[in-house]
Amino acid sequence: MQEWTDALVAWLIQRRSGLLLICLLLALCVASALPRTGFDTSLGVLLTRSDPYLAERDRMAEAFPAPVELSFALLPDDGTVFTANTLLALADLNREFRQLPGAVSMNSIVQWQSPFGDFSLFPRVLTAQNIPDAAAIADARERVRKDPFLFGSYVSSDEALALTSIRLNTRNLDRGESAALVAAADTLRDSLQARYPDIRILVNSEAHYEQSNRDAMLDDLMYLLPVVLLLCTAVICYSFRSLLLGACILVVALITVLMTVGTLAWAGWSFNTISVMAPLVVVTIAVADSVHIVSLFRQHVLAGGSPQTAMQASLRINLRPITLATITTFTGFAALNLASAPAVSSFGSVVAVGVAFAYFLTLALLPALVLLVPVSRIGNTGGMSVIPTLLRACEWLALRHGRALLIGTTGLGLLALVLSFRNTTDFDRGSFISEDSPLHEYYSTVQEHLDRGTQLGFGVEVADEFGLVSPDRLRRLDEFSTWLREQDGVTGVASLVEVVKTVHQIMRDDAPEAFVIPDTEAEIEDALFNYTVAQASDFTIDTLVNEDFTLMRLFVTTDIDSNQALLALSDHIDAEFTRRFPDARLLHGSGTLLFARMDHAVTLELLQGYGVSLALITLTLVLGMGSLYYGLLSMLPNLLPAVLVFGTWGLFVGRLDPFVMMLFSISIGLVVDDTVHMLSTYHTARRDGLKADAAIARALHRAGPALVITTVVLALGTCVLIAASTLYFQQAATLLVPIVVVALVLDLTFFPALLMRIDRTARPNDGNG
Repeated sequence: MQEWTDALVAWLIQRRSGLLLICLLLALCVASALPRTGFDTSLGVLLTRSDPYLAERDRMAEAFPAPVELSFALLPDDGTVFTANTLLALADLNREFRQLPGAVSMNSIVQWQSPFGDFSLFPRVLTAQNIPDAAAIADARERVRKDPFLFGSYVSSDEALALTSIRLNTRNLDRGESAALVAAADTLRDSLQARYPDIRILVNSEAHYEQSNRDAMLDDLMYLLPVVLLLCTAVICYSFRSLLLGACILVVALITVLMTVGTLAWAGWSFNTISVMAPLVVVTIAVADSVHIVSLFRQHVLAGGSPQTAMQASLRINLRPITLATITTFTGFAALNLASAPAVSSFGSVVAVGVAFAYFLTLALLPALVLLVPVSRIGNTGGMSVIPTLLRACEWLALRHGRALLIGTTGLGLLALVLSFRNTTDFDRGSFISEDSPLHEYYSTVQEHLDRGTQLGFGVEVADEFGLVSPDRLRRLDEFSTWLREQDGVTGVASLVEVVKTVHQIMRDDAPEAFVIPDTEAEIEDALFNYTVAQASDFTIDTLVNEDFTLMRLFVTTDIDSNQALLALSDHIDAEFTRRFPDARLLHGSGTLLFARMDHAVTLELLQGYGVSLALITLTLVLGMGSLYYGLLSMLPNLLPAVLVFGTWGLFVGRLDPFVMMLFSISIGLVVDDTVHMLSTYHTARRDGLKADAAIARALHRAGPALVITTVVLALGTCVLIAASTLYFQQAATLLVPIVVVALVLDLTFFPALLMRIDRTARPNDGNG
């Protein structure tokens, strides 16, 4: 094995000029695809593909395609929408909304459609020349408050917000059409805002959401990535007292990112709301690999060795730990592909590709760059004077107070493990919206003023054609709807049943006793025919039931804001429906329900992936170290950091975005690097015949400086994410920074103490396991 290592190191040094040229040409070729980099900003990439409800949602979406919609929210400074000024603004919007490409209808308190026709708040069109008086406005206000279709939907209960809904004549928008819609909507908003400065006007649509996400991604990549690179370079330059050595590492990190992103662009992959963070992680990994090589190279040069000899020694010592660290890091991130959510799996794939490129460039490109640096520019020992002092303190703590350290750390770990179960996951789509975005203001404002409830969409499917015009089945559905309205948290139920009963009542001169399901299919068909004659364009019969009457929609509105309570209600509905309808099937067509279920599904899949990656990483270390004993021992300091931090979070905060659970896999993929270098150096020292305490001293002072530098680089690079535009990245950074810092502390104190405690009776040649 050592002969193979020596031969590879010699070849890397001898062929460094050719390897340098190959790396640069390859980087140019791969990076040429960067302009083709795509961004997928849809929420669909977050959904777990393993959820059977996803296929049901898609089935409902195919049967009842929803048109594109856009909303305006108006908040007058005087606190009420029932003023002439606000009503005129709504009237202007009602006249001008067709400036939006494809817009066909608009609903607001001024003019709206219901299932039974078009209605207006005032008998005459509102204009500056036709302003209603105070009495007319007061009368209109009372009409709105008594109308359940308007109150609570198009005006908030505190009357401080008016909402409009604009419908387009298209089901899908491509990227160009989305951009055109956003531009037109923003222009219309700005025009209204200029005319009505006393009214705050906000706009929202799915196109706005996707553009906001895309802008946030680009901002984070364009501004945060350079900051990470510059911070990493600054720390390295200061630590090594050499601008050129820092520049070498910067070049390797930059080319690693370019080749990673370029490869994905060639493959046609798109970044999403999660994977956009991957290039920042790749930078820190590339820097960490390079620092280990440069640190030992510099130590040998300052000790009097020639640059070429120093590089050979550094590569020879670091090749095994860097290879093991690469395999374990690659495994940790690749294990994220076990999650069925595309956003999670693509993040793992991007970083895994970056890890492979970082390893290749660290061996093929870095030695050539470093050996171009004149010896006089390698720097002195000044920049690292604090690190030996720190390492001596760690050595003293591990050797002199190891028992207390082990007991205290183990106790804290067990306590943190218990506290970590206090964490609950709760997905909020707003966590992926830039806090500086106007869209974030829209969501927070509407949520503050308008409680529209949570709507669940279901589908009732039968096997027989026209089976949903059966009086018996509709009557049972009516009874089921009555049962639904009696459930805690349910505020409304709507379906074809209500349409049939209402039309039947109208046809019987509005007799109260006629608000029932007719007795015969002929009467039901007659009621449906009369509805189609008078139906409004926004409430056509095909939005409620399919063409052959085998599938109908069922809407359940709730005032539930807890995912767990929502899922409990859904399960209760499923059980009752199955009991009442053995001849029908209930489909779950609600995106809300999918995202509620996603909390549990994502968390479970991520923890399963974490378990698999942990097992594979342990196996890699066992094989790489040639020792079951050391391989198993090395996992303790890698498990504790995440447990300690998540336990602390559970004690003081307790609420997590489910995707933050990725940090378990991310953290082990990152922090295992330090453990591998410590253990590899210690293991080698033991094989060389050193006693345990001497082997620990060598490991701390040989591998320790690079560990400290890489942790500082990683922590600073991750801290930059706190300045990201989205809450998700801010929360992830808040947790990841302490994880990597705690990991360093444990690797420099707890791990040496653990090795001493367990290995103190081992003979020097027992290191082979």
